[in-house]
Amino acid sequence: MKKLNLIYLVLIGLLIFTSCSSDDSDLENTNESTIEVTINGTDYSFNTFTVVKHFEGTANDDEFPDYFTVEARINNQSDIIVDFDVELGYTGDSFDGTIIGEFNLRTNSNSNTCDYFGVNIDHPMINVTVNNEDEFIATFSFTNNYGGGCGNDSIFGDEVSYTNGSIYIDL
Repeated sequence: MKKLNLIYLVLIGLLIFTSCSSDDSDLENTNESTIEVTINGTDYSFNTFTVVKHFEGTANDDEFPDYFTVEARINNQSDIIVDFDVELGYTGDSFDGTIIGEFNLRTNSNSNTCDYFGVNIDHPMINVTVNNEDEFIATFSFTNNYGGGCGNDSIFGDEVSYTNGSIYIDL
């Protein structure tokens, strides 16, 4: 009888250990970088990132501020690409300079490359809630028509509307 109880205790211990292990792996997946956004009415999820840090190690250096650049793709494809740069440390939707210098969307379809530019202060409207050396979190919603005459040759035409946008980047 003692051997049977010992076997039950070992099995219960293994079940508890396996359950905790799978919970831990789920928690790790929550820190994956992502950009979720609706562009012209269609939902997109960017999940492949290239982040380049330009951290000089000097705090509050107005001449050469710390910043990082981001390029985001969907499943590592090149048909729709988002890229932007961020000045490190600032939060909110504006300050005396620019948190996000330029928010760009590039499309490649039918051998036609089209670039949409969202430039500088108050455009695009992006609200940054976390911006440090570890992570960047923001929401955004705006329209730009800096498509450079892409017209019907682009999958988005001349105007791009971003709604319900959220950014999480694990730096």
